[in-house]
Parts: sequence; structure tokens; C-alpha cells
Amino acid sequence: MEALAAIRAMKLSSELGFDRAVFEGDCQTVMKALTDPSQPFATYGLLIWDAQMLANRFSGVRFQYAGRESNKVAHNFASCAHHITGYYVWIEDVPVHCLNVYQANMS
Repeated sequence: MEALAAIRAMKLSSELGFDRAVFEGDCQTVMKALTDPSQPFATYGLLIWDAQMLANRFSGVRFQYAGRESNKVAHNFASCAHHITGYYVWIEDVPVHCLNVYQANMS
């Protein structure tokens, strides 16, 4: 799922016109695979390959591991996503169900 999330994030970032980006994930194995193309990951290797091809669209891209504790906002979004059907993108507003975690993270 982390590899699929990286692909979706890169597609959206590219569609929004971003040329440089940092993508964080809480699965250290996937983040390492995205930064080191020589890693053999048979079960999800094609997803990693797809993600690396998308990364070539950016003039600057970085993948880095960020544990759940270091990004509670993303973890909260992921937890709430189980209850959402369809495809939603929040550009400027923070959803009400995530607002308290977001505000706590910003202070």
C-alpha cells in the first residue's frame, strides 16, 4: 500500500505542476526501495519501478522515511481514509476530523 500511495502522490504532484518534491512514508523498506533501484523486491517490484519512472518527471525528488510518531497528521489521515469512499483531495483546507491533530502538530 505504501508503494501505491507513493505512486498516487507523485501523479497528483505532477498534475498540480510541482517540479520538485519530498515524499515521506512510514514503511522503511519501501522508502529504501524507492531510493535504491538495485534492490530486488519481487512482490511489489513493478510498483517500485512505476514509482521510479514517475519520479523521473521531477527535476528534484527525494524519498525519505518518517515514522508514524514523526507525522501524526498523515497517520490520522490514513486512519480516517477507511471511512471515505471515492477520491478526495484537500489543497488548502484541513478536514474537520483531522483539524485537532493538524493544529497540535503546527504548534
